[in-house]
Amino acid sequence: MEIIDTHAHLNFPQFHSDLEEVIGRSWNAGLTAVINVGTDLTTSQESINLASRYTNIYATVGLHPHYADDWENQLDGLKQIARQPKVVAIGEIGLDYFRNLAAHGNQIAAFTAQLKLALQLEKPIILHCRDAYTEILTLLETEYIPHLKGRIPGIIHSFAAGPAYAQRFLKLGFYIGLNNMVTYSADTSLQESVKLIPLDRIVLETDCPYLPPVHLKGGKSEPMHVVDVARKIAEIKEVDIEVVGSATSHNAKEVFSINA
Repeated sequence: MEIIDTHAHLNFPQFHSDLEEVIGRSWNAGLTAVINVGTDLTTSQESINLASRYTNIYATVGLHPHYADDWENQLDGLKQIARQPKVVAIGEIGLDYFRNLAAHGNQIAAFTAQLKLALQLEKPIILHCRDAYTEILTLLETEYIPHLKGRIPGIIHSFAAGPAYAQRFLKLGFYIGLNNMVTYSADTSLQESVKLIPLDRIVLETDCPYLPPVHLKGGKSEPMHVVDVARKIAEIKEVDIEVVGSATSHNAKEVFSINA
């Protein structure tokens, strides 16, 4: 089965002791590509370094909203490395009003500056959003979508909201990133969204080392667990898992312009 993990953090410390084994298990599980996502200047460069070592690992660069208080000191560096050939998106970027680790004003400034960078480089974005859906949609509608010239806008990562917000992102042209939160049966609103979102607009992700499937709750996730995401979506949509893998892999290739 062909399958792609569109959101991993393989450079994080949780993988320092077993990275080669984790990557090997990924290919053995049927993965054909992994998108490794940066969260600040340092991790973005680490993602590029990792992608340079593996043909089917790709990198993104971006400043996560948690680190937005330092955005002015990191933006120039991000601009310089974002032009590397294996950088396929700007992200993860966005707003996080749940943990509030950076001032809202700085989060907005960092986000809008990186939207401009994505537009300049004609790369899609990977959105992080927690408790800020209304605010982020407003900024996208004013600062980003009108300037895309028909290009794919990107992915709303780790989507966890209900059908109403899913519809709004779909209307703007975004693909919806789903991970193992769908395996947690208590999240009925998310599962209702999965029923609504067309298969041709879904991409799969793990967000590893975070968000393991429900049977491994409390443990470490890794890219091979994207198969659990596909299995649950297949169950919800009542289709074969191979259909989910094929469709979502096609979607990932379209968004990131890769040939995996």
